[in-house]
Order: sequence, then structure tokens, then C-alpha cells
Amino acid sequence: MIKEIWSLLRPLDIILLLLLSLLALLSNLGLLGAAAWLISSAALQPPLYALALGITAVRALGIGRALLRYGERYFTHKGAFAVLAALRLRLYDRASQLAGLPQPAQTKGTLLHDMLVGADILRDFLLRGLLPPLTLLLAVLLITLLLSPYLSYGSFILPILYLSHCLPLWLSPQKSSSSRYHSQLLDFAQGSHELSRAGSLDVTTSQLDRAAKHWQGNVFCDKTRTNRIDFLLGLMRIFAFLWLFILLLTALQQKQLDGISLCTWLLLLLALLNEFAALPAAARHFRQARNAAGWLSPHSADTSTSIHPPDAAKLLTVSNLEFHYPQGLPIFSALDFSLSPGCHTAIVGDSGSGKTTLACLLSGLWAPTKGSVHYESTVRPFICTIPQGSFLFAGSIRENFLRLHPSITESEIQQALQAAQLTAVWQKLPQGLDTPLGENACHLSGGERNRLISALILASSAPILLFDEPTAGLDLPNANKLLGAILKRADQAGQTVIIITHDLPQLSRFSQVIRLTPAQT
Repeated sequence: MIKEIWSLLRPLDIILLLLLSLLALLSNLGLLGAAAWLISSAALQPPLYALALGITAVRALGIGRALLRYGERYFTHKGAFAVLAALRLRLYDRASQLAGLPQPAQTKGTLLHDMLVGADILRDFLLRGLLPPLTLLLAVLLITLLLSPYLSYGSFILPILYLSHCLPLWLSPQKSSSSRYHSQLLDFAQGSHELSRAGSLDVTTSQLDRAAKHWQGNVFCDKTRTNRIDFLLGLMRIFAFLWLFILLLTALQQKQLDGISLCTWLLLLLALLNEFAALPAAARHFRQARNAAGWLSPHSADTSTSIHPPDAAKLLTVSNLEFHYPQGLPIFSALDFSLSPGCHTAIVGDSGSGKTTLACLLSGLWAPTKGSVHYESTVRPFICTIPQGSFLFAGSIRENFLRLHPSITESEIQQALQAAQLTAVWQKLPQGLDTPLGENACHLSGGERNRLISALILASSAPILLFDEPTAGLDLPNANKLLGAILKRADQAGQTVIIITHDLPQLSRFSQVIRLTPAQT
């Protein structure tokens, strides 16, 4: 997994940042050492010219430390923003890749949460998990080398202390069950209407409360253990300093050091040991980043779910489908239907009847409680869908198409936009297809935004195109035009359409209509 983290960073950038961080740390240590030398030397009341070198060193190191700290902060934050941009693209690509893969029931609702949390951790990996321990390691090795003539084997106290502060890197935290809790919270938020109809809302709420308490209890235990480890490491730093102090006093008695050098080394070591305090947190962040990098791997998804056709003539077959939230009544019970090539299907029902739940089951985003959804082949993408309420990129129309369909051509973009009744819209934009749409396409109206989502789906070559409320926000004439264009384009491309809606005109144009009613939920 470390390889996946390194793939976000350029080696030359790492070397530059490491060099700046090391120089900044050494300048800080040098400033304190020079100040200690100057103060201890001045106590002997030497001639003023004898202190000139120390005064100059303090001034130069003070200015150098400020400049190096500024450079370190500038380039590390610049690197962090570059990593964040790469993570956002990786996150979208990974989510797009996994969207069509059926997931086991226990992963329901956890995939996106884990990826978002992992992206936040990896974003700060450079600042918190990589540079601090590497910089301190180099400084410890340098100080150990300089101390070895005076302390002999005693100088290895610092490397041993460094390794002990890396202990959190190998200690696993208590399982906080955050993914499980967030999964239940997501299920509750999305299925509250169905749970209310089934009369199991109170039971599910109680289970959600227990899951939250369990999660908080694990977090508290982990925090307590973390505080204990940090306290013990703090004691180790105190004893290490006392030990080094005794060894330096021994070197003074043996006339290997003078009093001024002793004072200088003591203040320098005190400053160095103060840097050790941040090392456990950096080790924990490194461990978290190593675990979070799993979703960056192209082979990290669980793709073991079998997809095998019971009937070669069917694109999709739903058999005895049942789904319910924990401790709730079934939303679907013994639901059966199939989809043949070119057999366009409308799934119609009132709000709360389970249409979106069925869409998630068909697209493989959720796993059924019982029964199965069989696909005609394992070729991906097999179903193309963009759930209602999905965010669009703030870039241009062209960028939105290229993110979902990297190899799409200009002609194909325009054809998809024409089918979605958006030709007049994009032609009026100041820069045409390259006009920025604003955050979540805020420069488009609600109806235009829905049609753009439809166009993105239409540009796919998947055998099945699944539309969720494509006519929402459109008046009847425009809804009819959009629906006719979708079906016409699908027929020309040999694709099959599934449209999920609460009210759809021209139902007669569909080969089959599946009505979901409260009686079925």
C-alpha cells in the first residue's frame, strides 16, 4: 500500500521538501545551541570581540530559520494541494469503477464513507505522516554522530528513543466500528420512509443509538490508550535527557568537554528531545495513511460476487428479490422480472414506494437481503446510471463528459447533448462546451442539470442505461421530447433503457411497466 501513497508524490518534490525541513530543523537546533554558547561564554566576561562570532551566528541562524520555515511551509502546502487534486481524480475514478460492481451486504453504505475519510487522511500525509519522522530521523543520526566521540555507546540513546517513539506505527487501534455505524446511519437516512411505513422506525432508531454508543466507547478506549502511550513516551524522554546529562558530566570530568560545550550540548539536546513529542502522532498518521491507501489500488475491490446468467436471452433477471433494512419489514417481497435486449422498462411508483432502493439493487450498489439479480455478462460497465442528486464537476460540459467517458469525441458529446435537448443551451454559453458550470453545475437550471445527467448516461456504451427521474423539473412537452430522444437513441445504439420515475408520460412506448405500490413495500 505504501507504493500507492508514493504514486501521489514526485521524488524530486520529496527530496526538496525533506531538505528544506531538515535545514529548518537544524537551523532551529543551531540557533538554540549558538544562544547557549553565547550566554555561557558571556558569563565568563571575555572581551567583546570574542563574542562576535556567537552574536553573528545567532543572527544568521535566526534569519535562516525564518526563511527556511517559510519555504518549508510554502512547498509542503503546495505539495498537499497537488496531492489533494490527484486524490479527487482518483476518488472519482475509483468510485466510477466500483459503482457497477455488486458489493457484499456487509459493505453496503461503507464504500463511499471509507474512501472520503481515506482521502482526508492521505491529503495530510505529506505534512503530518512523512516529513516530520524522516526529518527527525536524519537529525537524530547527525547528532548521534557528533556525540559519539564524547559518549561512545551512550550516543545510541537517541536512535533507541526514536524507535520507541515509532511504537504507535505497529500498534493497531481499537476497532471503532465507524464504518459499520456510518453504514447503518446511511441506511436509516435513505430508508426512513420505508421504515416508517413498515412500523419499525423506533426499533431501528434504538439499534442506531446502540451502534453509536458502541462506536463512541471504542473511540474513548483508543483515546485512553493513546494518552497512556504518550505519557510513557514523555517519561522516556525525561529519563533519556537525564541519562545523557550524566554521560556529558562524565565527559566533562574526563576533560573531554569544557563547561561552555556542556551547556551548549544540554540546550541543543533539550530542543531535539522536544521535537520527539510530535513523532507518535506522525507515526499514527502514517499508519492511517497506509491503511487508507487501500482504495487507491486498482485491485482492492472485492469483486468476488458471482455474476452468471440463468438465461442467455436475458440481459438481466431478477429472481425472488427481497430487501429490508435491519429489523424492518421487507420493502420488496418475491419480486420477479427480467429484461430482454431492447425491452425498455419503466419502474413507476409514488414517493416512498422503493423506486430508488430498487435502482440501487439493479445497479449493484446495494446487495439484496434475499433473492438475486443476474447479469448477462461480467463485462464492465454493464449498467450506466447516475443516481438522482449526484454532484456534477464545476468544470465545463466537456470536462464532465471526459471524466466519465475519457475516450469520447467532440461529435459524440454533441450527439448526446442533442438527444438530451441541450443543443440550444450549450450553444448559448459564452465559451460553448468549455464554459465553467460552477460548483455542482450551479450555472444551469434544475431542468438543464437533469438533462445534462441524462446526456452523460446516453454517452455510455453500456448495454443497459438506467435513468432516475430524468424528466424531473420539466414541463410535459419537454418531458415528452426528452423521453422520445432517449428511447430513439437507445434503439439506434442497440441499448436497453430502464427509467425510474413517479410519473412518466407515454407509458405505452415501454415494453413493460413495473408499478411499485405501498402494498409491495
